[in-house]
Amino acid sequence: MRIRLANNAPEQTFSLLESDEPVLFKELRLKGPLDFNFAVSKEKGGFAVKGTASGSQEFTCARTLELFERPFEVEVDVLVLQEQGLAQQEEDDGSEDFFKIKVPANQSEADLTETVRQLVILQEPMIPVKEET
Repeated sequence: MRIRLANNAPEQTFSLLESDEPVLFKELRLKGPLDFNFAVSKEKGGFAVKGTASGSQEFTCARTLELFERPFEVEVDVLVLQEQGLAQQEEDDGSEDFFKIKVPANQSEADLTETVRQLVILQEPMIPVKEET
């Protein structure tokens, strides 16, 4: 899930498919595409990436053991910092409010796959239960 870092970039949308990231889809139990809508804006020392990631996951109901799908939408708030002396991208999730990604100063892209993966995992229910209809 690579994004381009550019000043005044328009809002961007893309869908990640299972054929693009089969391991991610299997790990997160995604059903259908993972949609990502975001805007990139220039910040001091880097870029702010804000938007949403949405899709649907398949769970096993803890009560009935039936498979069911559950839609989700998570907010993505990432600060991408361009730093001198870095050889490759580094993740920094130490902040409570947003994720930080450090990229080499000459790099014009950032990979948000790991950040989005963590955000999807954080929104999953501890005990999945199928809603009664």
